[in-house]
Amino acid sequence: MTDPATLSFALTYTGTLAVAALMFIGQLAAFAILLALAGIVRLLALPIYALLRRIE
Repeated sequence: MTDPATLSFALTYTGTLAVAALMFIGQLAAFAILLALAGIVRLLALPIYALLRRIE
């Protein structure tokens, strides 16, 4: 790779792939956090609903 254009293309392509991989990992982490949050809210809501039904 003695051509500077080839080197710059390779670095740009590699950088783009690295940024895309980081964004994908971020999307997976956000989705996992969202699923965990939804599960925790559901687990906390079940006893509250049970108590409200008992009061009525």
